[in-house]
Amino acid sequence: MWKTEATGVAHVETAVRQCLPPCEIKCPINEDIQRTNVLISLLPEDMDSAREGIIQISDYLYERNPFFNICGYICGICELECNYLKKGGAIKRRLLKRFLSDVYTDHLKEVGEFEIVKNKEAVAIIGGGPGGLMCAYHLGKRGYNATVFEASDRLGGALWLVPDYRLPKDVLQTTVENLVRIAGIDVRYNSKLGVGDLTLERLKNDGYKAVFLATGLPFPRVLTFEGQSLEGQDLAGVMYGHTYLYEVSHNNITPDYFKGKRAIVMGGGNVAFDVARSAKRHGAEVTVVALERNDKDHRDGIPADEQEIRGAWEEGIKIIYSRGVRRIIGERGRFRGINCPACVSVFDEEGFNPKFDCADCIDLEGDILIITVGQAPDRSLLQKEDLLDECGRFDVDHLTLQGVNKPWVFVGGDVRRVGFMVEAMGEGLVAAESVDRYLRGVDMREGRRRDYEGYQIPRRRDYKREPEVPWMPPEDRMHFKIFEQGFTLKEAIEEARRCVTCGPCLSCKACISIGFQKSLSPVEVDEARCSGCGHCVYVCNYYSAHLISSGEKIVSETDIFRCKSCGMCVAACPSEARRMVDDNTAERIDELYSSLTQCPSQNFV
Repeated sequence: MWKTEATGVAHVETAVRQCLPPCEIKCPINEDIQRTNVLISLLPEDMDSAREGIIQISDYLYERNPFFNICGYICGICELECNYLKKGGAIKRRLLKRFLSDVYTDHLKEVGEFEIVKNKEAVAIIGGGPGGLMCAYHLGKRGYNATVFEASDRLGGALWLVPDYRLPKDVLQTTVENLVRIAGIDVRYNSKLGVGDLTLERLKNDGYKAVFLATGLPFPRVLTFEGQSLEGQDLAGVMYGHTYLYEVSHNNITPDYFKGKRAIVMGGGNVAFDVARSAKRHGAEVTVVALERNDKDHRDGIPADEQEIRGAWEEGIKIIYSRGVRRIIGERGRFRGINCPACVSVFDEEGFNPKFDCADCIDLEGDILIITVGQAPDRSLLQKEDLLDECGRFDVDHLTLQGVNKPWVFVGGDVRRVGFMVEAMGEGLVAAESVDRYLRGVDMREGRRRDYEGYQIPRRRDYKREPEVPWMPPEDRMHFKIFEQGFTLKEAIEEARRCVTCGPCLSCKACISIGFQKSLSPVEVDEARCSGCGHCVYVCNYYSAHLISSGEKIVSETDIFRCKSCGMCVAACPSEARRMVDDNTAERIDELYSSLTQCPSQNFV
């Protein structure tokens, strides 16, 4: 079994030009996707033998991303930019990480606490969601005394609102419990900013040298039409998606809670579909009404993931696109229906600004209305803490997340900009770096604005189709247990091998980490020998070899950022103008043949 060493060589290095595969650029924490895909592809096909390798790969991922096993259930943002997306289907990175998670989640209990001396300043993190915990984890690794102040009695934030059929609660619980143990994070539960004497100034007076505010979005957004809040949201039968999912997560909703009821869910995001599919499991006949179009490629396309939409459709949920709500209809204090005008556009040049055609309206009858159109921060608290500008926006530096009025306060996560879980994690990572720089008194911005360059998919004769991922039939999955089948070891290896490793070797180095190669072998061109014939350009599958003018002649050149050191150009060069520097392939072949000739009694096929 090979052993991989987490030497850090694959981490993105500060440079004028930083080249990564597009999946890693899309990932807000720039996870080493290519490297770990390669390592999964090299696992032995026997589970007992592969387990050691799975733990090594997982340890490497965990070092940067202590939520990677949760990502394996609910995060596939990298797949949206996979070069394979239009060729044979994106590499199923989420399921590859879930495969690792199936082994590593239980192993987390055996991982020891970081052996780091906590001799640096005390830092307060307000909010124990993904952003806050990510910041605390990385500050703890740097030797800071991080304390998380959590408003509720459990860590994880909005992750608890994800239905169990997508994210099992035992996986979430195991992840957050071990994260704070491993990183040595102090946690204060039921500690809400603004309640009692817990204020930013009080924290500063108590000795905390910096604060990261990651409180999330605790309040639901109300339903509006043309800028005005709609009447009727206080009717019996009207509720908000966030509230409903909160009750579901606390097991306060009985299995037949909506039996025989017609539920209308207003919203088009993943949370709206979580609400709709949960309500279906609680017995309702469900209709989703969304402002957005069903064409996801359109500017006004519905934001929910395709698999969420597909799942809802399979489960018998009706989806009505391009409709808003002009009026909530009630009778004797109870909800009875909504009046829905056509939505002709959702966004304009200024951003979210829906326009409606009130001459085209339909009425929908229902017993339950669940409003799921987003969340909002506690603005009165933020204003009181002097964190907002005169326009009501956060007065922070968008690169460093540092407050303008209070430079010792940093703000990130959903409270600053609503997004996916991994985007909040990314801001937690940024905040940890900023807090460290602030407390060390070094430049807050130097070297942090990076421009990444993506890569085209390497040329292949054909591209492999994505595998089918089995789901339970709709009639058998009206429960809250996981219904998506994960990869077996063999399937995970096959899917990892489908990855064509678009990114450069310089940002991967998987082969070096396991000792397969001692170093990368760059390709040199002898311009005196080169005739500029272009054979190397023709055979290069990675767009690395190209022709340039050099003096009065045309010669070939190698883009070291794109080169894979495969040797195709060297073999194809008729004038032997190309060579691989420090390449020991010939010696290794000689050693192999030598070892075979020393075993004459064995038959090698």
